[in-house]
Amino acid sequence: MSFIDEPDVVGRAAIVTGAVTPADVDDLTAGGYDTVVIDGARSSAVSSLQWTQEIPSLRALEIRGPTDTPDLSTVEGSTIRSLVVATNRARPIPSSDMRWFETIYSESFGFAEGGWRSLHRLEKLVVGRVEGDAISVGDDCPRLTSLKLQGSGGTAMLNWNVPPRKLEWMLMISLRCKDFRALANCSALRSLHMDNTSVLVGGDVADVSALADLPYLESIGIAENLPMIGVPSLVAGSSPFAYLPVAKGLHDGDPSHPRVREFAFRKKRAGFLRH
Repeated sequence: MSFIDEPDVVGRAAIVTGAVTPADVDDLTAGGYDTVVIDGARSSAVSSLQWTQEIPSLRALEIRGPTDTPDLSTVEGSTIRSLVVATNRARPIPSSDMRWFETIYSESFGFAEGGWRSLHRLEKLVVGRVEGDAISVGDDCPRLTSLKLQGSGGTAMLNWNVPPRKLEWMLMISLRCKDFRALANCSALRSLHMDNTSVLVGGDVADVSALADLPYLESIGIAENLPMIGVPSLVAGSSPFAYLPVAKGLHDGDPSHPRVREFAFRKKRAGFLRH
C-alpha cells in the first residue's frame, strides 16, 4: 500500500507515501477518499498524479512540508477542484500547472512562478506571505469571485492587466493598498475590507474616489490602511454602502456627512518597524 490514512479530519484523506499502484487506486475508490495529501516528510517523490482521474470521490489535493511538488497539471480531468498549499517550502511551479483548480488556498506567495494569474477556472483564492510593490494576484482570472491576501505589513498597488470582473469579495490582511484604480473595473464587487493594526502615516496616501460608482459595493472597511483622499467623491457616488469608516484626522471628507463615520485608529509612522 502506497498511502496511509490521515486521522482526525472531516471526510477521508490519504497521505501518499510512494508510487500509487492500480491496487491502491481500487482501495482509494472503494474507501470513498475525498482528499489526497502530498507530505514532504512522509511522501517519497511523486512525479505524476494522473491516477487521481480514476477516483471519482476525490475533491481536494493538499501539499505539506518541504516537497518536490509533482506535476499538478496531471490532475486535469479528475474530480479534484481544490488545492491547499499548507507550506512555504514546496518547490514552486508554473501558474499554468494549476489551471484545473477552482479553489486554491496557499500559504506560499512564491509557490506560483510568474504570479497567481491567468487561472481561468479559479473562483476562490487565498494567498499568504504576499510581498512586493505591485501585486498581480488575480490578474486574468475571469471567474474569480473571492480573493484574500495576507502580507506582512507592506504597502502595494494592484497591478491587473485584465481585472477579475466577477470579483465580489476581497480582504487584505497585514497588507496596505495605495492605489484602488484597478478595482474600479470590478463591477460585481460587494465587499472590500482591509485588516491592519494601524493607519500608516507619513508616506503614501490612498485615493478612494475610484470606488465611487461600484453598483453593488455594500460593505467597505478600508480605514486601517493609509490616509485617504477622494472621500467626498466616494460618499457622493452611487456605491450602495451605508457609510464609510475613516480614521479621524486622516481623510479629506466632511465628518458631518451622513455617509462618513470617524473612528480613532492607531497610527504607525512610515519607516518605523513597531506599531
